[in-house]
Amino acid sequence: MAAVGKRLSLFLIVVLVVGGVAIVPNLVGGCLWRCPPDGEVTAAGAVPAVTVRVVDEVGKPLAEPQKVQLGNGPVMTVAAAPGHIAEPVILGLEDAGRTIDVRLLSDNGGKRFVVNAAGDVMFGRRYQSGALIPANDAAAGARSVVDAVAPAFRLADLSTVNLETVVSSAASTNAYPKKRFILESPPASVDGLKALGVTVPLLANNHTRDFLDGGVADTEKALSAAGFPVVGTTVGDEPEKPFQAKVHGTDVAVLAYTSVDGSYVNDSYPKTGAPTSDDDAWQYQPRSWGYGRIPTEDRTIGQAWTLYEKLARADQAAAWDSLTRVYPEIQDWVARRGHGGAARWDDTASPAQINAVAKQSQLTIVEMHTGFQFQSASAKDTRAMARAAIDAGADIVICHHPHVLQGFEFYKGHLIAYSMGNFVFDQDFMSTFSSAFLRTVWDGDRLVEARLVPVEIDGYRPELASGAAARRTVLGVWADSRRPVQTQRGPGGAVLTVPTPRDADTQPAQFQADHGTALITADAPKPTPVKVEAGPHAVTKIGFDGLIDPRQPVKDLDLGRDLFGWGSFEDNTVNGRPDGDTHWSSDVVGNGALGQAGYLRVEGAGGAEKLDRPVARIPLPRHREENADGTPLDPEPTYTLRAKVRAVNGATPLIRLTPYHFDDSDPTEDPESTPLRDVNRPLSVPSDGQWHEVSVDLKPADLGEKGNMVLLRLGLAATRAGSVAGQAVDFDDVSFVEWRPAATVPDEASAYDFVRNGGNEPVALTFNGYAY
Repeated sequence: MAAVGKRLSLFLIVVLVVGGVAIVPNLVGGCLWRCPPDGEVTAAGAVPAVTVRVVDEVGKPLAEPQKVQLGNGPVMTVAAAPGHIAEPVILGLEDAGRTIDVRLLSDNGGKRFVVNAAGDVMFGRRYQSGALIPANDAAAGARSVVDAVAPAFRLADLSTVNLETVVSSAASTNAYPKKRFILESPPASVDGLKALGVTVPLLANNHTRDFLDGGVADTEKALSAAGFPVVGTTVGDEPEKPFQAKVHGTDVAVLAYTSVDGSYVNDSYPKTGAPTSDDDAWQYQPRSWGYGRIPTEDRTIGQAWTLYEKLARADQAAAWDSLTRVYPEIQDWVARRGHGGAARWDDTASPAQINAVAKQSQLTIVEMHTGFQFQSASAKDTRAMARAAIDAGADIVICHHPHVLQGFEFYKGHLIAYSMGNFVFDQDFMSTFSSAFLRTVWDGDRLVEARLVPVEIDGYRPELASGAAARRTVLGVWADSRRPVQTQRGPGGAVLTVPTPRDADTQPAQFQADHGTALITADAPKPTPVKVEAGPHAVTKIGFDGLIDPRQPVKDLDLGRDLFGWGSFEDNTVNGRPDGDTHWSSDVVGNGALGQAGYLRVEGAGGAEKLDRPVARIPLPRHREENADGTPLDPEPTYTLRAKVRAVNGATPLIRLTPYHFDDSDPTEDPESTPLRDVNRPLSVPSDGQWHEVSVDLKPADLGEKGNMVLLRLGLAATRAGSVAGQAVDFDDVSFVEWRPAATVPDEASAYDFVRNGGNEPVALTFNGYAY
């Protein structure tokens, strides 16, 4: 049995050498890491700083307070003391001038240890097609991609990620035929895993077999050569080999499974009909195949799959080579039927293996790749699998695959993380940028502490999140944790979010802010009254840092939430440079300072239109909850684009909204993203150099009945040629607000930003709030 956990011990030895109790300032964010380039000018004047005071579990100071500077924006610093567990501390610009207490846990004589767990990781596709991971130096590129988050993530004794890629240099001609998304990372990119301090990269997912058995072998070889264990793959029906190690005296085991096996794709192949395009003609092409009692005849791939599925399990394994020689596009991403691949979840065999491994280990960690992509609520099948794992002996269950964060809960006292989202990934959806990793402290098999460390993926690089960005991420996960809903297939195959009762064995996870991270507990906070005065025909900010129960029996009253979240142009990420351009372009000015000091400036001359945009579209969920038959349980939304605008030299501000219909319903074809129309709204704003609040109201019909995403563009409207040079429009506090009636919205606590009173009289409101 291997021994792990030396990484943290070595770090503490370094701290002890320099003087016992320590704050290691600016480990990320100061000039010890990513110093500003030559010629880059930082703001003059006093450098903002935070006072950090380290205390023990009962609040007793362990050292004199230390100051940490914020000269290059938010920072991650490390608090450490002899006999205690070192902690990452994330400090944002809003912390300047404050004193923050950091509570360190005792290491209990060296028996306690830290486990970090993150979601989906890959180093291919857009990382390689751009300049982030160059082919001639993939190792350095991969290290650079993760260097902003690595100091925090590697502060652990054991860490896991879902390695969602083949690690190989195989040619694309060797990829799985007709698989929609192929992920391949160069072997040298495993240096990114090393930089993160990953102990166990897990392979139980739907991309491990993207290059068939050869790709599985390449990945296993690359990981083994780099000193990593191989966990989450197997061959045929053989059980996977668990990772087992002794961590600070505790026998720890890690197992991984996936339920995403490719069968849903095969079930979707048409049985009859005619092609709709040249791209799908192969699905309708008859081919000659038969096996055993199945007579040899011309059949389409869908017809052959239907007959194959009716075979007994042993006959399926025997017929597999015959079937895939004729229909190589049949998808099977897991180990079974005589071939290798990801370890598949089996409702009988997997709990039995977990039980057997748990009897050999004091702490058993089970990870699962399962659920519906891009859904914020956990799937019905995922919930059943996670509970079965815990009933079989797992101490904690950590899930991934949806590519977005989902809620947490405690089942029979054991923590379940339903989706850890992306960690190092190249997707271009706004909802996939918010991320986190789970940090747990253990004493044997006892969970001493759990916390969520917020992360934001910016330009495909994971960076620690601070301030408003961190709060938004945590509040979203907290709200999802408290919602008594699950996702499941509805009529026609649509994914629905339906109510589900919470059983007596289950408690939703609760979240408490703690030095830039969030403690996860089962203790429900007491509600606190949140009072809001809403004037007639006015929009009012709620201004509460937490969740509120939204239901209010008031006519003409709407509750609003900002679906965008990145319109303040403030620096809320830890990347070693002062900036407010996260998810935007270089037109952002002000070095990410708080308030109106940071904003978007769009300049032009000659009368030409000029627009700027965020890097991704905003998702527009038409409904957030349905009955099992698909009937909506929440009212139709309306929308408002709100902003502060400042015009210079006679410029005319222009807001353009382009709704899209994103369709990923057919798993046999690439998703389609279709722009529906351009909604142009020129703004009448005095060219006086002052900020003016503007709003653009929209109904679903304005965005198209099929609109489920919207692209925001801001800038200058076209004017006559030869207009005044130096025209400019500034934008700040940009929000895209979704409104729903307070009287009929589902009564589930969530994070809301605004109240809109459409009546003729002022309204005094009191909400139940749950402070973060």
